[in-house]
Amino acid sequence: MTRALWLMAACVLAAGCTDGGADKAAPAPQRPATPSAEQSSPQVRPSPSPSPVASVHSEGRTRVLEYGDLTVRATPESSGVRTEIEVANTNQRDATYSVQISIADGKGWTAYNRFWLQDVPPGKTGRDEAVIGSGDMGPAPQVPKIYVDEFTPLVDRK
Repeated sequence: MTRALWLMAACVLAAGCTDGGADKAAPAPQRPATPSAEQSSPQVRPSPSPSPVASVHSEGRTRVLEYGDLTVRATPESSGVRTEIEVANTNQRDATYSVQISIADGKGWTAYNRFWLQDVPPGKTGRDEAVIGSGDMGPAPQVPKIYVDEFTPLVDRK
């Protein structure tokens, strides 16, 4: 009985619920053979502000990632990777930053942390640090790879 119900349901789905009018092919809409508006009338568009370019270098055992107003330093320790972040507030008002950083070794060891830098005054730099990872995860990467998973500035409106 169950098999018969499944078979009937499959037939209904395959056939559809139409009156046969759907079998008639509608003519495909024809595009005029003229160039598009963009091709025929070029417009000057303002260029978007350039995105920051990430730069990574080493300072001794510490790996440093610089990305726009954000700087991340990752230093291997026995219990994880000491991670320090700095964000320069280039806005005209106080800002709070939500930053999620992942540290990895490229071989399966990955850990992350979310940092909150609250009420950073204009022209000042907010800082925070944490040990990312733990001894339970195995040896910390000796050449940590730094990833910025999220960087969200929240600027006060006043």
